[in-house]
Formats: sequence, structure tokens, C-alpha cells
Amino acid sequence: MFDAVAALGQAGTESFRPGDVTTHLRAEGTPYGAWEVRGELSNLERLGLVELDEETASWRLVNGASFSIDAANAARERS
Repeated sequence: MFDAVAALGQAGTESFRPGDVTTHLRAEGTPYGAWEVRGELSNLERLGLVELDEETASWRLVNGASFSIDAANAARERS
């Protein structure tokens, strides 16, 4: 999921919604439902990789964010 979000950012998308991620994933041959994507965005938010702008209901990648399996596992243990 982080790879899809990062790809949107690299393509120049500053903010996105779950449907944008869903469209990207389907184009890559990995279909996810919008609610699955929304849940994964919450997980990425807990890891400090994305932020939700509540006023616009859109997400954005946190500047300098990078994904780490170790950080993800540690976050799951804290939950």
C-alpha cells in the first residue's frame, strides 16, 4: 500500500483519496476495495507515513516518509 501512495506522490499528486489509491492499484493489477484501502491508510497514518486533512477528506504523504518492516511490526505490537 505504501508503494502505491508513494507512486502517486512521485507522479505529482499532492493529496489523494482512497479511490485514487484504488484506481492506481487496479491499474497495477492489484485490486483492492475502497474500504480495504481506507483501513490501510489508517495503518500508514499510525506509522507516521501519511496524514489525513480532515477539512478536505484527503490524504497526503508525509515529507521524507519511508517504510520499514521493523517499524510496522513495532507499531502493531504497540496497538
